[in-house]
Amino acid sequence: MGLFGTTKSVLVVDTSAVLKAKGVRGRAAPRQQLQILRALSRFVQREKLKVTAVLVGAPLDKAPHNKVFEGVRVRYAKSEETLKKELLKALKQAGSAGVLVIEDVALETRVIKSGGTTLRVSTFRKLLDDSNEPNENNGGNNYNNRPQRNNRRDHDRGPRQNRGGNQQPQQQPSRQRPEKEDVAEERNSNSGDDAIRQMIDLVE
Repeated sequence: MGLFGTTKSVLVVDTSAVLKAKGVRGRAAPRQQLQILRALSRFVQREKLKVTAVLVGAPLDKAPHNKVFEGVRVRYAKSEETLKKELLKALKQAGSAGVLVIEDVALETRVIKSGGTTLRVSTFRKLLDDSNEPNENNGGNNYNNRPQRNNRRDHDRGPRQNRGGNQQPQQQPSRQRPEKEDVAEERNSNSGDDAIRQMIDLVE
């Protein structure tokens, strides 16, 4: 099921903006860049679209400039200052089917005025996460729920243990009372036996 109907769109993605939306601060590390490229690759396979990813920094060994990496064309801007120019170059390369995925309002306005099509990174990120990370999200929810269930069990067990603990001190005196009474009875019986013996001695 395609996101853009029957049109064969070519998404030109500002990966720097996508990574920032995911919480990455500063320039992304090569590992993070590879992760976003692989996420885009899964997105391409799912949606049957073409994607050009524009990264900031030196080209990665596994993904050379303007080459296809796992179904995704990769282009590089040397710095943040040259990122806009590289995005526009990639958009021109994509032709009339190009859709620029950015968060830069000024550049977005510029592209729209020139007759181009844009998509906000915030919207694209939801599409990317929904199609590429269902297992991770579900797994996270499961793990979050498990401690809650355990905590509930602990809370349930807590009062039960306390109640049991309160019952034990009450039961102990009841158990001790017969023992004391038995001791007293034994003493009384012993004293009675001694009195009987004394009476026998007197009679004799």
